[in-house]
Amino acid sequence: MNSKIDISGTSKKGLKMRLLLIVAIALLCAFMQPSLAAPVISIEPSHQNVLQGDVFTVNITVDPAGDEIMGAQYDLYFNNMLLNATEQIGGDFLSHDGAPTMVVTNEINNTIGLVGYGEMRMGVDYGVTSPGVLATITFKAMEPGTDNLTLSNIIISDPLGVQIPDVLVNNSTVKINGTYFDISGFVDYSDVSPVNYPNVTITNLNTSEIFIAETNESSNYYYLSTNFAHISQGNILHFNTSDRKGNSTELEHRVTQEEMEANGFMQNLTIDITPPVITNIIVASITKDSATISWETSELSDSMLKYGTQPGNYTETVHNTSYVMYHSIILTDLIPDTTYYYVVNSTDPSDNSAQSTEHNFTTFPVIIISIGDVSLITGENATIPILIHNITNVGIVDILLSYNQSVVHVINVNDSDFNFMDSTIDNSLGTTRIGAYQISSPGLNGEVKLADITLQSVSDGGETCALNLTINELKEAGPEEISIPAITFNGTFAVTELTPPSVINPIANPLSIPEDTDFDPKWGETSQLNVTVMDESRVANVTINLSAIGGFPNRPMTRISGTDIWSVAVNASVGTAICYNGSCLPHNLAVCATDVFGNMNTSASIQLRVILNGDVSENGEVTLYDDMYLAKHMLGKPGFETMNEGVGEVSGNEDLTLYDAMYLAKHVMGESGFEVLH
Repeated sequence: MNSKIDISGTSKKGLKMRLLLIVAIALLCAFMQPSLAAPVISIEPSHQNVLQGDVFTVNITVDPAGDEIMGAQYDLYFNNMLLNATEQIGGDFLSHDGAPTMVVTNEINNTIGLVGYGEMRMGVDYGVTSPGVLATITFKAMEPGTDNLTLSNIIISDPLGVQIPDVLVNNSTVKINGTYFDISGFVDYSDVSPVNYPNVTITNLNTSEIFIAETNESSNYYYLSTNFAHISQGNILHFNTSDRKGNSTELEHRVTQEEMEANGFMQNLTIDITPPVITNIIVASITKDSATISWETSELSDSMLKYGTQPGNYTETVHNTSYVMYHSIILTDLIPDTTYYYVVNSTDPSDNSAQSTEHNFTTFPVIIISIGDVSLITGENATIPILIHNITNVGIVDILLSYNQSVVHVINVNDSDFNFMDSTIDNSLGTTRIGAYQISSPGLNGEVKLADITLQSVSDGGETCALNLTINELKEAGPEEISIPAITFNGTFAVTELTPPSVINPIANPLSIPEDTDFDPKWGETSQLNVTVMDESRVANVTINLSAIGGFPNRPMTRISGTDIWSVAVNASVGTAICYNGSCLPHNLAVCATDVFGNMNTSASIQLRVILNGDVSENGEVTLYDDMYLAKHMLGKPGFETMNEGVGEVSGNEDLTLYDAMYLAKHVMGESGFEVLH
């Protein structure tokens, strides 16, 4: 029995040892297995101390803790009274192995104090397991205090798109220490007197923030207190300062690092009430149509010039808004040989203006180099001058005369007002070059003769060509080489002839017309007068003397296009019929033809017979016999076939009928209503 008890005791002790070994092995195995902890998302660093106005960053990091992460998103809340989020940039947590990613959201909303971000891997079916930075957020510290940065709405997903539960979150705090930046100074007038109770407005041009400085009625001192959240190194501050009388000044100041370290700076301001002083008004570079006027001022100011052609009446203004001390205004489109009156005006940036007394200048007249017109018969010579008009101090001139060498030749060039003159004649090319200059005397002025040039006509009559002048060089006689602007007036060379135009075939159609008794020429009361005119050169005009039939003594005739026929339609006034011894005599209407050289031919005339209206028998009187004659003509009686029907159409309906015979009879008998023969 004792032996059993011993064996039993030994067995219990061995079992206990065996259980302890199993527990130890189980614990060891547990330590050797991978961690099953949840992923961690953190804001790093967990705590920061910054100054008001500082710009700082925080990183949003993710530790997968052994899980495969395929996507992540979060919302971060902050106190928008203390902080301002300025930027959020994605990190390389999801893409550090080269896999592409897509940003689902990247949001900054300072109105509610929210920053949101979401990103997922693309093109792969596995996630990342290494920790990294998901995004970096940049803040600016605005006001003193402590802000808790808090993550919310966190979603961490695995490669299957399933949200991983129980993600651990580490938030962060930011402590913002207050700063200050003070700007102050005194405001004075330019005469050093103080500007009490000034208005001082300061605008940060980098942020567009506007600050109004503190002032008081009894002092010219101003003061502004702000902080680093509103002022940074390199910012440009625009000062706008004014008194309460309308005077003002402006100034820009760039903030330096030294001023940031000193927590501000002092800036004294001056309101300018002194107008610029205008001196050294000079008129230069006067030409026929332009002038340059310059002046100086004692300070930076704009440039204005007012001018006109009458004293005290300045109708034109030129203004340059650039602020300079050396001013220059160019006037253009002026009238040659005209006196202009002007004042100059300059206004500084503080709106202080000064104006000069009246000055004047006179533009030069137009400088012209001219050659006249020449008309010669074949083989004749003529000498004409080449003149320079309205010139001042001319020292040298070089011109080229060109012409049609088949029409005219230059045979001589001589007699110049210059000390030296020479020429090169080349009639084969139709050019003559003439050069002249002054040697021992000052430059020439006024009207100056370059040379006399002798021309000879070498073609048949009727030929013409231009005499063209080209200026190669025209300069002053002074020690500096100054060109003189000028224009040319060219001439015309014409070879004339003395033969008048040929005038043939003068004719009237019809040869006779009745007097226009009612001043309303209708059918049968007009005649077309034609004449053929020809000339070796060109017919200038053809006229005809119509005074004998009540018209103009030099009535122009019109050329029928494409022919040499000149024509005019005429009618005859009452009282122009010449009746003698039982018949009407014709008028000889003289024709005058003139060619382009003034040669005239007056030898021809056109015969036109004027008959009394209604005198169909053409015996020089209107009687009942004419009524009978007209009736027998209309009825086709033998012996009455011949008649000018235009004379017989007296009713005015432009149709010859027995009605005209009745009308004519009543006219002869003096019946009322038939007084006028139409």
